[in-house]
Amino acid sequence: MVGESFVVGRKTEALPVEERVFVALVKASAKFEAGLNRLFRQFELTNATYSILKVLSEQGHEGASCGQIAERLIAEVPDMTRLLDRLERIGYVRRERSKADRRMVRVSISERGAQTVISLREPVSAYYTATLGPLGQEKLLALLALLDEARQTPGDEASAASENAALDAEL
Repeated sequence: MVGESFVVGRKTEALPVEERVFVALVKASAKFEAGLNRLFRQFELTNATYSILKVLSEQGHEGASCGQIAERLIAEVPDMTRLLDRLERIGYVRRERSKADRRMVRVSISERGAQTVISLREPVSAYYTATLGPLGQEKLLALLALLDEARQTPGDEASAASENAALDAEL
């Protein structure tokens, strides 16, 4: 095996290429998210809360349930209720309990939240371009194809196709 070395006890082993790629993807993702979080900080947002606002902005005045929001997010959010509490506290969303079913809560974006999403479109797009643009279109398209392929689970093509379609819709 060719690759980076690490020490386990006294034995040095080369990392398998799959592990090196996985670690590189996780590190790249963390770096990109940290950059976005720096951009969002001035609006009291994080990448997770911005993603929620983006989903809600696409829902319009109708709003969505917590489950519907979670289904449309790119990444899994561990504590939706806490994040919605925060967004409501700073005036970006409203929550309303259904009169027909008291268990159901609809979340909708406020005017302030909608304006924030609009004002962040250009800076977010510029961040994507500055971060990934130097790779060039050909490499980016090849990387996208490879990542799409890597997301597919063997034997689960139907599920992977719908997951890819949902992710592509978000992008």
